[in-house]
Amino acid sequence: MNGDSINNGDSKRTTSSGISSTAAAGGGGATTIVKYEKSSCLFCNEWFDSQTFTEHLIHCGQVLEQCPNTCNVFVPRIRMRAHLKECPRNKRRSASLERLDQQVDYRVQVVENEINTLRSVLNEEIRQRLHLITDVGNLRKQNQVMDDWQQSTNQSLKSLQNRLDEENTQRTFEVEQCQQDFRCCFDTLQSLKSEIQNEIDDLEKHINQMSLELTQHQNHLNDNIMKLEETVLMHEKTNRDKFIEIENYLQSINLDLNAKFVPEHDIGKYAALDLEVKGMKHIVCDTEERCDKLESLVGQIDRNLHHTMQLVNDLENHIATQQRLMSYVNCRGHLVWRIKDFSKKFEEARQYDTILHSAMFSNKPFGYALRLDIYLNGKGSWKGRNMIACLNVIAGEYDPLLPWPCRLQADVILRDQTINATQPEDYVKTVMVRKKSDDYIQTKQFFHIPHAILKQPNYVKNDSLFVEVRILK
Repeated sequence: MNGDSINNGDSKRTTSSGISSTAAAGGGGATTIVKYEKSSCLFCNEWFDSQTFTEHLIHCGQVLEQCPNTCNVFVPRIRMRAHLKECPRNKRRSASLERLDQQVDYRVQVVENEINTLRSVLNEEIRQRLHLITDVGNLRKQNQVMDDWQQSTNQSLKSLQNRLDEENTQRTFEVEQCQQDFRCCFDTLQSLKSEIQNEIDDLEKHINQMSLELTQHQNHLNDNIMKLEETVLMHEKTNRDKFIEIENYLQSINLDLNAKFVPEHDIGKYAALDLEVKGMKHIVCDTEERCDKLESLVGQIDRNLHHTMQLVNDLENHIATQQRLMSYVNCRGHLVWRIKDFSKKFEEARQYDTILHSAMFSNKPFGYALRLDIYLNGKGSWKGRNMIACLNVIAGEYDPLLPWPCRLQADVILRDQTINATQPEDYVKTVMVRKKSDDYIQTKQFFHIPHAILKQPNYVKNDSLFVEVRILK
């Protein structure tokens, strides 16, 4: 801001510099400097540039001037004519002077109107220029922001292109590696199929042989049982006849004794008869003991036969499982086992101490081979009150490739079979499975579930029980 002061009589002037700005034109980078200098009139408060300011002071109607009639009064220039008409010292004026004053007043009024028009036009132009300068500054800022955004976008696109190239290279390598792994797995699967098929054939031959032996053994056992029953019946019939004969003879002796005194020669006969009766009682006792032993032997043979039949069923299930494993392998660490005919199997467990074996599964692809064993009627001191179960790590195909010792944690769940249950009340047992090495005989780690929980209606429905196993880690 620059300021000047002018004193002409009683008039004063102050000037001030206006606005300067710099704008970038187009995209060529040329710079244009626009500079405005304006001055403000202290009498009428209007703004003018330096070229027209001096001329304005000459014609400004608000400048104070002293009355030419020496009445010591300062009046604005625009009101000087009116003052002269009322000035007490100007009593006489000629008609020509009045006409001249009228013409001068008219011309001054026209000039003032033109000046006001020019002033408004100039102010409007100044405002438009200020708006243009502001718009140019905003455009320059927007151009700068757009340039920065375009530069950052180009950098992002370049980095994305580099990432895409790296991703494509990595994906290509992974695809090739997957193809190699797939070919290797396919070859391994083919070899495993052939080995499993050979094992299945051997097992079928072994099972057929065992079935024949079992049939022969069962037939022989049935023949022995029938012969034993015939012998027991014959002995019972003979003993019964002897008992009837002895009783009849004793009754006749009692009748004779009651009828008359016993002679001396009949005393020896009576003693011999008494000895014979004792011998027959001893024979009957021996026969009863032998019958008891034969019954226990028959029961043991029946249990062994049931265990053998169960072993055959397990082998058949194993063969079926191996056949299923040829097409599909449960390697998700998750097993859902449905135990059908639960009441029948529970009764067989009570009579013959049978063991239920689940299908084999794995905790992960090419992982540990696992199997759940269940004693429905318990074992040892838990027998008759609890169900005993054990999760076993059995010999698998990939044991040489796995880390040892094996440590796994699993949840064994009795599934609640309530229909449309919002919150199923599953019974969960968390167990730990440990095995030192693949050739180490595992010490079974049992857990129990009380029969009171096992026989609740929400766990056993339609004579079926669902047991779920989830490997946690």
